[in-house]
Amino acid sequence: MKKIWLAIPRGIIYQGIFDNLKHLFSAFFCRLNDNQLIINFSNKFAQIIGRKYCVPFPLARVALYFTLKAKKFPEGSEILMPPITIKSMLDVVLELKLKPVFVDINLETLSFDGSLIKASITPRTKAILVTYLFGMVPNIEEIVDICRENNIFIIEDFSQCLNGKYKGKAIGSWGDVGIYSASSIKTLDTYGGGLAVCDDRSLYNLLYESELSLKEVDRKNLIKKIFTNLVRNLATQRLIFNYVTFPFIKQISKKTPEKLLKQTGERDLSMISSLPTAWFTKYSSLQASVGLKKIHAIEHQDKVRIINCETVKSALPAIRFPEGVLHSANVYWQLIAYFTRPLEIQKSLRDLKIDTSKTSLTKISNLSQYPYTEITPNANHLYENSLFIPAHFNLTKCDLEYLVEVLKGIHEK
Repeated sequence: MKKIWLAIPRGIIYQGIFDNLKHLFSAFFCRLNDNQLIINFSNKFAQIIGRKYCVPFPLARVALYFTLKAKKFPEGSEILMPPITIKSMLDVVLELKLKPVFVDINLETLSFDGSLIKASITPRTKAILVTYLFGMVPNIEEIVDICRENNIFIIEDFSQCLNGKYKGKAIGSWGDVGIYSASSIKTLDTYGGGLAVCDDRSLYNLLYESELSLKEVDRKNLIKKIFTNLVRNLATQRLIFNYVTFPFIKQISKKTPEKLLKQTGERDLSMISSLPTAWFTKYSSLQASVGLKKIHAIEHQDKVRIINCETVKSALPAIRFPEGVLHSANVYWQLIAYFTRPLEIQKSLRDLKIDTSKTSLTKISNLSQYPYTEITPNANHLYENSLFIPAHFNLTKCDLEYLVEVLKGIHEK
């Protein structure tokens, strides 16, 4: 078997360390409310998605909140939701006194199954939140057609699928509103931010007015986010990861293996009584400046990562990967593989210097403290029987060859 000297991390930060340091220094002193910079970035982001308008919010969940609030749906209106996403999306729906209806996913696309959407629609169904998990692209045209036939407002959460396409049309431009989370570990990472894009002028005006109502930027919180990114970035640098982070992970995994099975650790699953006021602050011009500089590098990084993922998939036909659908251009934000014993596979890979994980997203369709639940067997299978396979853009050819060889050996045992 080939050997590698440096352990392979489960994921990376899509920014340079020196950029993190520069941004951290700037965050202490620079102006954070340069409106022209924010406008320039918003326009640029809308342009790459193929939309007319973009309104930046501090978080994707806040963009969802103001989008749903602008529609003024009657209390008790049903919102079709994915069974796996961040819990805060569910908190937003409940805060607005709307009813979440969880629709199971397709294991090949990791998004909604069209037939199950049809079966879930009632006269009270007003909106749908389409989530593109891990950079996989479903038949969004079918989903949109079903929703248009039933007068359902379409919100796309493409936080993990920036630059994905279906039939050449950008993901994020198919529905009524697209929402992108520019948070840590995303491909376009601006230290947080929820970018809402749309074509409807009246809706844009309402979102813009909502953005104006937000409190001024929280400088301390921004500094904290940049510092967190810097720490994660340092921890996943190959030398540091090999000699510091990875030995720490191996040691902790002996005591509590389940805690390290998720990408960024466990998340609080308790129900909240109201949305935190800390969510409702403005997006800063420092973040907009970072986005303007970073946005041009994403396409190249995407191409390398996609090639890596396709290389791994084609070399391992015996391992099941989500395949997507015809006409889809997947971006593979994370490469997912299905295993029957993921904890054992993770340990075997770790013993051979490959770090892997499950998603840290929440299975919101089955939270014991929440009033609405749904049986979603495919989401359960994804949640319990899949692992992220490292295939990020900075892996070398030797890394990929080693990864394939190790996976073949483990799978054949």
